Amino acid sequence: MATTALEWDLPSLLSQISARKRFGQPLARYTSFRIGGPADALVHVETVEVLQQVQDIARRHAIPVFILGGGSNLLIRDGGVRGLVLRLRGVFRTHWLDPSGAHARVYAGVGCSLSRLAMSVARQGWSGLEFAYGIPGTLGGAMVMNAGTYLGDLSQVLVAAQVLLDDGKVCELPADALGLRYRGSSYPDGSIVLQAAMQVRRGDRERIETTMRESNARRQRSQPLWMPNAGSIFKNPPGTAAARLIDELGLKGACIGGAMISPVHANFLVNVGQARAADVEALMAMIQRRVEDAYGVTLEPEVRIVGEET
Repeated sequence: MATTALEWDLPSLLSQISARKRFGQPLARYTSFRIGGPADALVHVETVEVLQQVQDIARRHAIPVFILGGGSNLLIRDGGVRGLVLRLRGVFRTHWLDPSGAHARVYAGVGCSLSRLAMSVARQGWSGLEFAYGIPGTLGGAMVMNAGTYLGDLSQVLVAAQVLLDDGKVCELPADALGLRYRGSSYPDGSIVLQAAMQVRRGDRERIETTMRESNARRQRSQPLWMPNAGSIFKNPPGTAAARLIDELGLKGACIGGAMISPVHANFLVNVGQARAADVEALMAMIQRRVEDAYGVTLEPEVRIVGEET
């Protein structure tokens, strides 16, 4: 294994930090997969100032930092996460609008629920975030992965991102400097995303909400949202869909341990009971081998995999 918690006295190092802290906290409850080993330290951060203090400690003592948002699109390995796992709450969960005629800027912290943010904006008669309704997780994760649906993605509305650089400075970066692409981005190394500025336009509230309800109903029909999962496991290869390739191989319902390829949607793996991260990774590897052998296509994971193996 890599560096262990024994090499840092985290309770002592964090003793002066004004934040709620848990040591050795299992992370399964914080992920939509309901899978995940313990964090050396789980810290709930509520202000930028406290985040800068934590970042400074981590930098001076070479402690890794992982930002845990809504826990969707995430697989935490069974050995857990070394160093500091931060949950951004407080000011990071606030948002406000700045209207200007037929358009408005939405400013939102990275801890905001993406789906709730979309509904809040819609109820005020602003259009642009319809695609985001029903997407699980927080705005921060959506910014990093450029989350989206068939209705669009975040790159279509994002104007700028406020980030905390690895030297402790806060700066604002325009969207065209973020390398936004299909389910990916290129934020500065070591930076932490703090806030988004998004452009929306005036629209008809009833029409906006109808579009959102129809999109969400489509998700409910086509995805196994009633079972623990992490969303789409693989990115869609150019010109095709990962689910179609997996389905054509007859792999729906295949299991390894407590992990199963959903019979409802072939690009969803679900936790059918006490699944380990190792089960999920083994099932992913099997799918990749089968698809590579049959089609010569390499499936790239969309789910983010972090932590240590046991």
